[in-house]
Amino acid sequence: MKKLLKVENLCVSFRTYLGQVKAVRDISFSVGYGETLAIVGESGCGKSVTAQSIMRLIPTPPGNIDSGKILFEDSDLLAKSRTQMEGIRGKEIGMIFQDPMTSLNPTMRVGKQIMEGLIKHRGLSKPEARAQAIQLLNLVGMSDPEKRVDQYPHEFSGGMRQRVVIAIALACRPKLLIADEPTTALDVTIQAQILELMKSIQQKTETSIILITHDLGVVAGICDRVLVMYGGEIVESGTVDQIYKNPRHPYTQGLLRSVPRLDMDKQKELIPIYGTPPNLLNPPTGCSFCPRCASAMRICQSTPPPKEHIDEQHEVACWQNNR
Repeated sequence: MKKLLKVENLCVSFRTYLGQVKAVRDISFSVGYGETLAIVGESGCGKSVTAQSIMRLIPTPPGNIDSGKILFEDSDLLAKSRTQMEGIRGKEIGMIFQDPMTSLNPTMRVGKQIMEGLIKHRGLSKPEARAQAIQLLNLVGMSDPEKRVDQYPHEFSGGMRQRVVIAIALACRPKLLIADEPTTALDVTIQAQILELMKSIQQKTETSIILITHDLGVVAGICDRVLVMYGGEIVESGTVDQIYKNPRHPYTQGLLRSVPRLDMDKQKELIPIYGTPPNLLNPPTGCSFCPRCASAMRICQSTPPPKEHIDEQHEVACWQNNR
């Protein structure tokens, strides 16, 4: 599959009064045209920092992209000027942020917020942009879009606001859509509607999607491939079937064991992952998951495990698979 995005050896850190936090540590991955890639892991593992790095939204200072390349259609985004990135954000790469209420300007009508990108990037007149905004609200399943286009964010429910954020992200028909926890604050019914909406839009527009989430149920329903992150690193990657049916990293196995299943005995308790994530002010010299791993060996404490190919597209960083 031809690659739309390639991230190579990306390292991102943040300077704090306690020292340098190494939030993302030498990660590499790619996204194909029309593909949906999930990035999963617990809070603080580097998922959102990775997304913000692609968009060049890391606040500098205190943040800094220390090294690596982010190639979008073979052009390095890290070499772009601020003005050039403004021309890419929204037009070529769209982003759905985690909290729709803080993503929208409470003092502006939602129609005007959708129209901004259309006017700036596509050169539409205000009447044309308004008509397109109404079409976009209709596309994302908003009822009575002619009325809604003139309303303010506080007049919408959480699910409706998320639909507006998706409409803004899709306004300029970007080639890549980054969705950072798009269903976190929504109830289960609305979550299902939003996910179905994203799948439907992708089929219509052939947009590539990076879905950042900690919800493995969401991943199973919408994604093609999965990256599992822990301690700022990618510990396992593969297709959805490979990750769910044959997880090889102890952390991935732990995540799957902690998710309730419909076929699970009601009396059976979920198995948590004991312990806490590593302190990225002083990352472990060996495997980051070693202190929480029941299968840890002596080599895990001192030496980072190399990446091992288990199958085509299936890769894992664990000494258990290198014995």
